[in-house]
Amino acid sequence: MDKALGWLGDIFQALLKIFPVLVVVPATHAGVVFSRGRNVRVWDPGLHVYWPLVSIYKVMTTVRQTQMLQSKVVMTKDLKTVIVGALVTYFVDDIMTALAKIADLPSDIIERSTEGILEEVSKHTLEEIQVDRTKFNERMTERVSKSLNGYGVHVLQTQLTEFAPCRAVAITGHAAVGSYALWTGF
Repeated sequence: MDKALGWLGDIFQALLKIFPVLVVVPATHAGVVFSRGRNVRVWDPGLHVYWPLVSIYKVMTTVRQTQMLQSKVVMTKDLKTVIVGALVTYFVDDIMTALAKIADLPSDIIERSTEGILEEVSKHTLEEIQVDRTKFNERMTERVSKSLNGYGVHVLQTQLTEFAPCRAVAITGHAAVGSYALWTGF
């Protein structure tokens, strides 16, 4: 019986798309609505009307967030191999860019931040990094901010969560084991 009358449910669902729907955007979020596929408007926190037939919307957290970066192996300026892990703290300051111009903001933050951090570590010796970790974190924050310029985010802080000398060993696809001075995994 359900299958025989299932078409009634489909018709009812289609009819619901004609009527507007209220959407609540919490104070910790913002969003954008794409009307008729090409007109983009920002939704600030509050109550908004959404017309499912002619528009779609996306909502994203804009308050302080953190992104843990996977540990990578890199070589310092003095040719020491180290493992580096970091944490990036940021907030979204341009919701239009973050949602309408960037396909996947979290993965872009990981990619661009990792690039900046590895570049900054490679410019310094192991001793320079260890002597003043606070100053080094400030330099990393500047570098990551530069990498994420134009992504709709403001970087508050970048800090090392893991930093230690290491030896990198890579296993090739042919089951051969070798000792390498540098292998980043990219």
